[in-house]
Amino acid sequence: MNFEPWYNENYKKLLIIPAVLLALSLIYIGIFYIQTGDIINKDVSLTGGTTISIFTDISSVDVESALSKTLTDFNVQTISNNAGNQLQLVITIGEEQTEALKVALEEFLGEELTSENSSEESTSAALSADFYKQLIIAVLLAFFWMAAVVFLIFAKGKKVKTWTIIFNVLLGFFMGNFFLTINPVLAGIIFLAFAAILIRIYIKNSVPSFAVMLSAFADIVMTLAVVNLLGIKLSTAGIVAFLMLIGYSVDTDILLTSRILNRKHGGINQELFGAFKTGTTMTLTSIIAITAALIVVYPFGSVLNQIFVILLIGLGFDLFNTWVTNASIIKWYASDSLSTK
Repeated sequence: MNFEPWYNENYKKLLIIPAVLLALSLIYIGIFYIQTGDIINKDVSLTGGTTISIFTDISSVDVESALSKTLTDFNVQTISNNAGNQLQLVITIGEEQTEALKVALEEFLGEELTSENSSEESTSAALSADFYKQLIIAVLLAFFWMAAVVFLIFAKGKKVKTWTIIFNVLLGFFMGNFFLTINPVLAGIIFLAFAAILIRIYIKNSVPSFAVMLSAFADIVMTLAVVNLLGIKLSTAGIVAFLMLIGYSVDTDILLTSRILNRKHGGINQELFGAFKTGTTMTLTSIIAITAALIVVYPFGSVLNQIFVILLIGLGFDLFNTWVTNASIIKWYASDSLSTK
């Protein structure tokens, strides 16, 4: 009972918190890009390189110490079973050091690497670079087309919806056919022009749609900043996790927005708090399920580990951005709409 009056008085001020977090996340990603030349830490599946798995009970510390005498920029990971018993060691290294790694391992182990005591997987640098670009395009297209669908649901007016569809089709055609083939600076300018036009349409014609899009964008940016801060090297599975996060990010936002805009008998706060109960139940259920799955698969060093970790971080931010960022904006919008009637 005491929360509602406080919330009515301070919900606009609450927007300062996500604004500061989003700004800090963007600044950190910008600094990270300046330092590394990219917005993420990429593993060998995205940079190209070799992964050699050896079936041994020798500790990763001993292997890492031996390899560091002759090699640089490599990673040693332990794969264990659920009982904590070591099954194998996985060593990843750049493509150019593959042969040196084999020689160093054979010297350390005192035996030749064969299919019986090891396995090897290599990825071409050129192929990885192209695959990485295609994945980024897929994430960007998924985001903008998600925003377009949300706009079609909540916006009014057939004309503006038609223009939105046209711009999104043009954006998709450009990114699918020309984004990778023309000058990167020119490609960036064209992409930003399309994006700016779409954002202007969203803000001008449907604030609720823009609020959903902003919340999803904040989820992705904040998650990416934390992933970089933790030093996680993203694989192709990690990029796919961000693609999945787009879908996870909008479900509760759409629930909240629909409840507020389509309210019939209840007030704004009543519908908002009702949506909060349903939405948090949905998100917390997903968090519990993903956490349980992560506990099961984590010892095996599966690619699922990275997907689950990224989704957990993203769902945490989704709770924050849905019920602080989007809730404050949609309440502000709905309150102003009532006051003008």
